[in-house]
Amino acid sequence: MDLNHRDTRLIVMLATGYTTTRIARELHLSRYTVAERISKLLDQFACSNRSQLVAYFYAHRLLDVGAWPPSASLSL
Repeated sequence: MDLNHRDTRLIVMLATGYTTTRIARELHLSRYTVAERISKLLDQFACSNRSQLVAYFYAHRLLDVGAWPPSASLSL
């Protein structure tokens, strides 16, 4: 699995419920860049939508289960 720190933060933000606009603002990127990155992550992990992508990360214990707000596991 090839995720950089920014992708990891993006997944955590999606799990928290952030919109594309809010993610873009916090990562200092354009909305279009964030949308494109999300699209690439969906393809990379064979997910059809954001909810499925977040569920994939929880199912593979790449996000800490039982923690709020979501955070990434050390295995990333």
